[in-house]
Amino acid sequence: MRELRDIVRGWTEIRGEGRPALLATVVATSGSTYRRPGARLLLSAERWIAGGISGGCLERDVLQKALWRTREGPVVVSYDSTSADDEETWTFGLGCNGRVEVLLERLPPGGEVHPLEFIAGCLSSRRAGVMATVFRDGAGGRVGQRLLLDASGIRSDVPFGALQDRLAAEAERALTDRSTRIARFDTDAGPLEALVEVIRPPRALVVFGTGQDAVPLVRLAVALGFHVTVVSNTSGGVPADLFRDADVQLTASPAAITEKLAPEPDSAIVVMTHNLGHDRGYLRFALESGCSYVGVLGPRARTERLLDELRQGGFSPTEQQRARLYSPVGLDLGAEQPEEIALAILAEIQARNTGADVQSLRLRPGPIHPRSR
Repeated sequence: MRELRDIVRGWTEIRGEGRPALLATVVATSGSTYRRPGARLLLSAERWIAGGISGGCLERDVLQKALWRTREGPVVVSYDSTSADDEETWTFGLGCNGRVEVLLERLPPGGEVHPLEFIAGCLSSRRAGVMATVFRDGAGGRVGQRLLLDASGIRSDVPFGALQDRLAAEAERALTDRSTRIARFDTDAGPLEALVEVIRPPRALVVFGTGQDAVPLVRLAVALGFHVTVVSNTSGGVPADLFRDADVQLTASPAAITEKLAPEPDSAIVVMTHNLGHDRGYLRFALESGCSYVGVLGPRARTERLLDELRQGGFSPTEQQRARLYSPVGLDLGAEQPEEIALAILAEIQARNTGADVQSLRLRPGPIHPRSR
């Protein structure tokens, strides 16, 4: 989640300095690869700026050759390590038994169909969008052309006609499914492929509580790229400056929180004020909000007491609301220290967000990631 924010931040800086910038994007993979389609590397003519397209084995070649490779326009470069005897495999030290295709392009300073400005808009508005990027074209002239879809509509430098209509339909489907895919079309000039990528804003995490144990949770969540909101009932707790990395800081009682906060459906909420009365009110708000994850710090018996008190007050959580409640909060990692507990909480949120079956990867019989379609 954080990588896109770092890339946008780097683009803003390099554009402000008036320096040329290049973008490398993984557009297709096969076999075993470290990164998946949509991974990006932002660089200048001299150095790496942000992001990455591999575990480090491809970046050096891209940094050395991207500028001259793009002298005539966007180009796709393939890195193939499926053959143990492939000279390129030894040159780059891949050893992953996979193939990575990377789109290299020089970035204009601005424009209506600009990949990083589009991503920046999705992040700032906190609304998902879709970017369809042509990376293989039988005619050879459309590589790097794009169609962008967001709440404001469609923008594209793909010429009007059947291809733009088909890309728009694929973008609509991707936005509905929230899934990135590769679209393949047969055209009069030959086959055409496009990466149809869903750009998601960072997932939101709301932390109710400003105790000492909330500090590492907020810091780690920010490091992972969450959009973090910290809520306190009063101005007490640890110094507010310790939460300066949070995107939003609010002071609101449980009775007033609905006036100040409207969590997004895929938000995660963690209740950890260490005060029964405050936790009870915030827990009701969290359950009623419809967010995807509600975690409560403390033993199971304490949470059951909170739920009993809510029922006595006239609020009985539904089965669906209870299904989104995680108490005790966090994965069983043997955590004891606040930093370890923060790791356990965020690991559970990550697993819940992705639907991952939490287990050691060495027990997984198949590949780590589903193969690209």
